[in-house]
Amino acid sequence: MLELLTHKLFLSSITILISLVVTIYLARKYKLSQYQILIYILLVLFWSAINLIRAYRKAYAGGALDAGGLAMDGIMAANIAAAYGLISIFVRLPIFAFSDFFKSRKFFIALALVFIIVSSVMVYYNPNYDTLMFSSLALGLGASMLSLFNVLFSETFSAKQAIMSVSILSVAPLLAEFLVAPIQYIFTAIKPNNYPGMWLTSAVIGLVALVFLFFVKDNKDNVRNFSVDKFKRALSNPWFISVALLGVVVSFIRFSTSGSNLISFVRMEGIDMHPLMVAYIDVGYAVAQLFGGVMVGLSLKRLIGVKKSLILGLAVSAIFTLVLSFSTNSWLIFLITPLSGLGYGITYNILLGLAMQPFEKDMREITMGIYQTFFAVGIFYGDKIYALLIQLLPQTLTGLELSQMVFMLITGLSVVTLVFIQLVFNKKHQTFFED
Repeated sequence: MLELLTHKLFLSSITILISLVVTIYLARKYKLSQYQILIYILLVLFWSAINLIRAYRKAYAGGALDAGGLAMDGIMAANIAAAYGLISIFVRLPIFAFSDFFKSRKFFIALALVFIIVSSVMVYYNPNYDTLMFSSLALGLGASMLSLFNVLFSETFSAKQAIMSVSILSVAPLLAEFLVAPIQYIFTAIKPNNYPGMWLTSAVIGLVALVFLFFVKDNKDNVRNFSVDKFKRALSNPWFISVALLGVVVSFIRFSTSGSNLISFVRMEGIDMHPLMVAYIDVGYAVAQLFGGVMVGLSLKRLIGVKKSLILGLAVSAIFTLVLSFSTNSWLIFLITPLSGLGYGITYNILLGLAMQPFEKDMREITMGIYQTFFAVGIFYGDKIYALLIQLLPQTLTGLELSQMVFMLITGLSVVTLVFIQLVFNKKHQTFFED
């Protein structure tokens, strides 16, 4: 245990150092202001509270009792995981509408932190289906605030720097990923896993973020941007809707094949990945996502363009899911997981930037809210896909076979999407992308 913890802390130090170096480089290169840095730090704290427990919801609910889990059946565990995406469908657009009506983004970020803190404390004292469901809903609400952070941060840059601002801010959640990885390992390295301790730590980090929030001013203009005309204008733009539909596909691929679903997969009998590798599989994913996301803003978009970047990101993700559809080798799975992170880092940042960059500042809250609603649909069904297949497929399938079937389906979806992008995105459409 002590030796593994030493390795874990050493690897954590390296990944944290890498992300800090990238942060300092970006801060100096783009001359980030003190206010921009405060937003960045706030997001690191905010996302740490979420990310510490997000990937372990399904493992906690469905894990065996002797492993520290609650031994719920597969459908109950999948429903808890899917609640994260379900609430996102209904709150991502209203969050922008309400923050616009009340002319405050800071209040809603604080509200999300309160829900995360309260729900985490409830799970700590009384872990059951209801409290874990509430926790998952609170995490989904919190994740929905990421779009507020992106709009808040992008408004501190020029109108044509939206994709670049997304690339810079995308480092913050990944730094949070690296910071909580050793904490996750400490709580899960021995049996039974100390899941309640993880939830309590999440509450503490959320409280720290809430206090820090008071030192960050709200940059929401004292005007209201939401209107029926602007909403109709966004929905009637076929190029924007295509971006939103791609967001559904990208989020579905990401949430069905990574996070809690991937962790549950690699822990299954027949793979039995080592706890140290399990704790760091998300970190390997995040390092690659960091690289892909930063590359989009610094060079990839300029070198090969948006269309080819999207194709590259989806193709890399497809290679990952194809291998997992037939392999049970824990080392191979661990080593190729960064391909999934790289693909997601590229596609996510480009699509998020395209939801803002082609539009004027007073339209960005509306387009981001619409895009995030579409994106949340993919999150929900990405987590829900396992519960749906359990009900549709023969009961003789093992959990491992079911998961590999999901990876095979995702590979097919990626290929279809690649063909769609190649055939449908003509020069006129591409002009909108490259604007």
